[in-house]
Amino acid sequence: SASIHGNTKEVALKIVDLLKEKGVKVAFTDLTRDDMAEAVEDAFRYGKLILATTTYNGDIFPFMKEFINHLTERNYQNRMIGFVENGSWTPMAAKIMKAAFEKSKNITFADTTVTIRSAVDETSEAQIAALAKEMK
Repeated sequence: SASIHGNTKEVALKIVDLLKEKGVKVAFTDLTRDDMAEAVEDAFRYGKLILATTTYNGDIFPFMKEFINHLTERNYQNRMIGFVENGSWTPMAAKIMKAAFEKSKNITFADTTVTIRSAVDETSEAQIAALAKEMK
């Protein structure tokens, strides 16, 4: 998770809780505060990854951009990735993150993308549940 005001992190933690309730082993990293090397190590340790960030100046939050670069530089492949995007006006984070993995081999993207516009609403609650179900 890479969150500016905490709303994106809140959604990521909801998904973590749902997955843990289903017995899924989960590692959570706050890219704005935690060790980047450990986050990269965790990404390679698991077969599934959920990336949660905000749309930031027409791109993605710099910590998430750096994290994705670390993964793609190290040939991240053969995994499933889910996305959570946040953006008040035009959320674009999921599209940008997907594009970053264009050259990665055997990456499957979850069908569900969680989109929040600043805070969680009824629609995003349903998307959260759907993504957690898909990623278990």
